[in-house]
Amino acid sequence: MNKETTQLSPTLSIRISTDGFCFCTYLPQQPDSVKYSYHECDEATSLSANFAAAWEESGLAGRKYNNIQVIVSTTEFTTIPAEYDNSEEYETIYGSCFPASEKNVKILSNRLSAHNLTVLFTIDEELHESLCEIGEVTYYSPVSIIMGFLTRYPREEKRVLTAYLQGGKSLLIAMEEGRPLLMNGFASEETQDQLYYLLCIWNELEFSQLEDTLLLCGDTHADAMEMSSKNFIRNICRVNPREQFRSNLLNKIENIPFDLQTLLLCE
Repeated sequence: MNKETTQLSPTLSIRISTDGFCFCTYLPQQPDSVKYSYHECDEATSLSANFAAAWEESGLAGRKYNNIQVIVSTTEFTTIPAEYDNSEEYETIYGSCFPASEKNVKILSNRLSAHNLTVLFTIDEELHESLCEIGEVTYYSPVSIIMGFLTRYPREEKRVLTAYLQGGKSLLIAMEEGRPLLMNGFASEETQDQLYYLLCIWNELEFSQLEDTLLLCGDTHADAMEMSSKNFIRNICRVNPREQFRSNLLNKIENIPFDLQTLLLCE
């Protein structure tokens, strides 16, 4: 691809989740060129078949892309120290953490250089093959993106528990003076279940109800959590993308997931 073609080719960002797919394209040279669409999944059909239908419906097939990045929304991930990062051992490590996980998957990784960690996560193998046909893809897990956000925008508080709640999936990241203490994810649609697990983590790490901070980001689940957790935690901060990322066209798009918006603005 020559230089002129590269300059005119947009970046393609895709967010994959069992409840639907997000597609976003833009030209870095033209910030107002952002186009976004969301396509729901049919629960009766496989994830790869859903993606094929959504990809065709999006009208994005057959184009050239300068950069392709894909977020795989999953609650199943694990971390290993970067010094022990060996791709030949990924299957053994991941299998020991999630023995009941699907077998027809491709294990992916992200390096968290600022914290000397590697994140392991998976994608459906058939879906991975379909994405390879589009072009060369860089994959991300939500935990990697949110950790990147917390590293780029560090908090002043000593200890912070970040909860990213999106589409029935919850990601919890506990930090002390910028150092990760815990990263975990789980699936639940019910606010009370989410709150119960969050408070269990809060108590297990001996966070203070009066001094430490709960940082919330995500969709309406985060709004509900803000209301429900007020009786237990004094310091609650809700991340507002319109304030965090000022004067950006993405702020005009309704319901764009926070991890996708963060990936686009912090890459």
